[in-house]
Amino acid sequence: MRYVARYSLITRLALPGLLVWTLLGAIACKKDPYQDQPASNELVILAELTAGDSIKIPVSKSIQVGSGGIISFEKVNSANVKIARQDGRSWTLKLNTSPDYTGNPASIYTAPQKPRHNMTYTLQVQDPLSGTVTAQTTIPTPIHISAVDTATDFRNGQPMLRLQFTITDTPGVSHYFVFEALKELMRVTHYFFWQGVRYSYERPEGRSLYEQVKNKPGVSLLCDSSTTNSFRRLNVFTDDGNVDNAQVSSLDSPFRRIFWPGHVVSRKYTTTVLIDRKNFISGDQEGRGRVLLQLKSVSAELYNYWFWYEKYKSDIGSVPPGQLYSPPGNIQNGLGIFGGSSKHQWVYYFDTMR
Repeated sequence: MRYVARYSLITRLALPGLLVWTLLGAIACKKDPYQDQPASNELVILAELTAGDSIKIPVSKSIQVGSGGIISFEKVNSANVKIARQDGRSWTLKLNTSPDYTGNPASIYTAPQKPRHNMTYTLQVQDPLSGTVTAQTTIPTPIHISAVDTATDFRNGQPMLRLQFTITDTPGVSHYFVFEALKELMRVTHYFFWQGVRYSYERPEGRSLYEQVKNKPGVSLLCDSSTTNSFRRLNVFTDDGNVDNAQVSSLDSPFRRIFWPGHVVSRKYTTTVLIDRKNFISGDQEGRGRVLLQLKSVSAELYNYWFWYEKYKSDIGSVPPGQLYSPPGNIQNGLGIFGGSSKHQWVYYFDTMR
């Protein structure tokens, strides 16, 4: 990779069953010594294809800023984005202009189709100015979880949620597992019914009407919650000595993700993770949401990308910036990652959603 990338990835995710992806964060990067190579107009793809989730592909491009070797990123709204499945089915994704994606530094292309387990998918992104990039990934098999146990706990005096579970995997097959925890921010809306018609309490005219009829029989203020495609990552811990995180730093450290390499999980494997509870409950409306705990079986290229990103973030304070680099991905003729995942998700509501 030719750039030192300073951006962060957050999933739904998918994420949530997630991460579903949600996206690039603070972005700027510095070129390394390859001064003779072009720095701008390279397509950047940071995408996780998750079984059972609708398809979301973030697309941006690198842009040279001034003459100091600093690279930033901007949205690409003119791309042609296609995904093909190994059985010959293919889909063209559409640019999603939902307000929920306005603040993302990448353009989001979506399709309602849901990827399947054990299927290989090929991505092609074409842009008139930046050329064509391709990548391929395979969705892993479903995850089988048993013996789940949760309890409150403390680590270094800080409140934690302890989660213990057992993974049952196929003998003789190497699967890569990753655990992460997210706070998915939720939008709470209020409404009421009057004479058979639903009115939004969030609109001035609705609020005015409610004040007039709130004491009438059958009139009550109701609420509904919906996702915002915004996530906050929660720190996670483990004392499991088999995790790859031990290569990054001491297991006393907080991590963004916990990594189990392919040779560790065989047949039945029991492990425990701890999740920082600091942001489980929000004191302000904007921070309210639900907590998503996600165990994922991921493709090798996605595992490697996330792992080196974890290491890169850890190295920032100890290695000169000129020696850092963005994680190696699988985007041909571009930057980033196109990876596949299966997920098992636990959902908890600690905030009062009203």
